[in-house]
Amino acid sequence: MKQSEKIISGLQQDIVLPDIVLQKADDAFSRILAENEKGKQPAASQGRGKNSRHKKRKRFPVWARGLTAAAAVLIAAFGICAANPVMAAKIPIIGHLFSLLQDKISFSGDYTGYAEPLDGNVQTDPETGGDSSVTGNRGTSSYSQTVNGVTVTLSEVYCNQEALNISLIIEGNENFQDKIMTNQFGKQSLFLDMDTDFSFRDTPVMAGSGNIEGSFLDARTYAGVWRLDLKDVLFDVSEIDRMTSEAEAKGEEFVVNQEVLDKYGKMLTLPDEFTLNIDLKRIEGMLANPPEIDWGMSKEELEALSDEEFQALHDRIFEKYGLNKHPNTMQHYWFEGPWTFTLPIKVNTANNRTISVNDVNEAGIGLESVTVTPFEIHINEVYLNHDKADYFPVVLDAQGKYIDSAGSDAAFLPVADHDISRITVYLCDYLEYMDELKGLKYEDNFRELLEERAVYKKEVVLE
Repeated sequence: MKQSEKIISGLQQDIVLPDIVLQKADDAFSRILAENEKGKQPAASQGRGKNSRHKKRKRFPVWARGLTAAAAVLIAAFGICAANPVMAAKIPIIGHLFSLLQDKISFSGDYTGYAEPLDGNVQTDPETGGDSSVTGNRGTSSYSQTVNGVTVTLSEVYCNQEALNISLIIEGNENFQDKIMTNQFGKQSLFLDMDTDFSFRDTPVMAGSGNIEGSFLDARTYAGVWRLDLKDVLFDVSEIDRMTSEAEAKGEEFVVNQEVLDKYGKMLTLPDEFTLNIDLKRIEGMLANPPEIDWGMSKEELEALSDEEFQALHDRIFEKYGLNKHPNTMQHYWFEGPWTFTLPIKVNTANNRTISVNDVNEAGIGLESVTVTPFEIHINEVYLNHDKADYFPVVLDAQGKYIDSAGSDAAFLPVADHDISRITVYLCDYLEYMDELKGLKYEDNFRELLEERAVYKKEVVLE
């Protein structure tokens, strides 16, 4: 795939771009990436994104960042089957969302006994004595707020030592199911633009992508689960942020690389209980039927433009249609908040375990530990004098079956439908894996290829 296509693939699904525009953009991206191949990033973003691999190889202009943000909501779009009014009428909703969605989310499994209703008790119908916690009949709850006619209700929470999961329902002020794009898998996704403040941290943290996995229950009601890898929260970069601010005040550039992260970043301890404050500023989705862009000239005329002329046209078009803003009416449908919640969180360590490995090869690459929960595996790698972004972990289950990562971090893997009595961890060169191995991960000889190409291998017994 061309470099430009990688960046604007999300936008291309919304707005049809002429081939020549892609070609012009590709030329520009190729030059940018060539200039930044040795890639050093500005400070703050790298500290926030320690979990992302190979960010240092990509550095895009401001307008491109808007496109990647727009495309982000396409990731992790999962949900239940098409809305079933009969099901919706019979199944209690609030306090039972995990039961409804648990087989369809990325980290699937039976959440019974793990997910806890936020109200702490079942709402009871005064006439029947039964559970009355269905949508539209929630009763009074500090976890349900209506702003601008849009109601957000937080239903349940499950937090283990690796991830925080919160189920919620969004009831729009109008029908909006047909306004939200359906991706290639037939799923619709929403994005939560929010700030989170954890009581055990001194400063708020920009954690997670904000994507929620779920589906519409009816034309104006969306149910989903938001999952947050806690290592985003537990890695404290406040000292790096302070150093960055000081450098900016002096007009200097402070480059954050792996060495800086290792030296000044700090891992926090997850307490047994904590409080989470959520400031949900906006709920977004990609438009199903976005307006068309008029580039004002034919394909032949676009091809005849010089790079400078094309860039000038590009800038005018983006400003004219508001594509340099997020969100914008050309790509997004959204509800404005804010909805604010304060949640008491108790960490559930049932069936959580960490297997210490502490194995490093002569090259300084290895495995520190593997953490297992009822729903995920977390691979904790070791890179001595190496940049984590240069490597990619691949895990096979006891049957040699490839375990695909479900989130933004390849080190977090869902365990559903896998025999994890033992696993084999391979650490591969990032570029080699992406360019030569990734496309073969479901082939019969994939394991043989990993044996030949991986820079590190370790079998770990989990049960």
